[in-house]
Amino acid sequence: MSEEVKVITESVRDEAKKWRSLADQMEPVKQAVHDMSLAPEAFFIGDANILEHHSAYCSYREFMEKALTGAVVEFEQIGRALDKIADAYDNADNVVTLDLNKIYSA
Repeated sequence: MSEEVKVITESVRDEAKKWRSLADQMEPVKQAVHDMSLAPEAFFIGDANILEHHSAYCSYREFMEKALTGAVVEFEQIGRALDKIADAYDNADNVVTLDLNKIYSA
């Protein structure tokens, strides 16, 4: 196995670690959003639209919680996928480099 492949797989594994780290960093943010709660009175601005404002807040908080939950899960999945890619490169018997100029020149 050539040195070039080792460099590639090390870089891929480094990238996988970054994605898992991002997933770990997102977990407390997701939990903080989950724990957030504002009563309807928090939206009183002198008009009768308290419930509308509160409803909009709740909808947005739920949207953000869903997005952050997805980020935690998907960032972890990206890390695992990158590890699998690196393993596949390491386990490959041959790595072929194609010279596209030779292939497409007539």
